Amino acid sequence: MELIMLIIHLLNGEIAKIPMGIVASELTCSSALEKIVDTQEDKTAIAFNGVQVIAYYCKNNKGDWIP
Repeated sequence: MELIMLIIHLLNGEIAKIPMGIVASELTCSSALEKIVDTQEDKTAIAFNGVQVIAYYCKNNKGDWIP
C-alpha cells in the first residue's frame, strides 16, 4: 500500500487535498479519483462534496507526480 495525495480543484475556488492509501497495482491518479467523486449520469461532469471538479492531480509521498 502506498500513500498518495490527491489534489482536487473545485469550481467554487476551493482546493481539496485528500491523502489516500492505494495498492501499488492500482496506482493511477484517475483510479484514486474515481473512488471519491460522484459522476453525473450522463458522464459530463464529476463532483466532490456536491461541487464540480475542474482539475485534479496526484503526488506520491516523495512529491513526484503520479500519472
